[in-house]
Amino acid sequence: MKQNDKRVKRTKKALQLALADLMTQKELRSITVQELADKAELHRATFYAHYHDVYDLYEQLESSVISELDRIITSDPTHRYENVYQSLIDFIFDNASLTRMFLISGTNDFFWNNVHSLIEEKYLNIWLYEENKTVVSDEMRFLAAYHIQGCLAIISAWVKENFSHSKEEILRLIHTVDKNFDKIAV
Repeated sequence: MKQNDKRVKRTKKALQLALADLMTQKELRSITVQELADKAELHRATFYAHYHDVYDLYEQLESSVISELDRIITSDPTHRYENVYQSLIDFIFDNASLTRMFLISGTNDFFWNNVHSLIEEKYLNIWLYEENKTVVSDEMRFLAAYHIQGCLAIISAWVKENFSHSKEEILRLIHTVDKNFDKIAV
């Protein structure tokens, strides 16, 4: 079967959602292929047609999410943070179960470290471009780390609270942090 086949996409999505659900209840290492296949209402052989094991599914899913985040961050050539934040919030909300999986599961530190590194790299590149500089100073690196952690903390709390606030409220909070950060980062 071709990877772009609708049935393949539907099968992979079912397995991803099953993994996301199971990982909110138990650790990745405790999840069996049979349990995952049962949860997705698929045969074990179907799972093995797409993945080597549960870790392969998790790693591909993590890589896919990070690639999508990278695409969102780099897709706006104007560097308008409002547009990037809107796209990030939309992606997180539209993929709530997957986002929860990475936040609630015991493997979240590795994922969030990767997300932080990705955002920091893109953020510093944009900052260099905006300031017409070629070298990232220690001060820039410290301020970027502070700002990124703050934005990720807002998003993380939102997800952990099961999206108890609207997307607009979360965007407003991030914009407030952004405006105040701009005052000290000059």
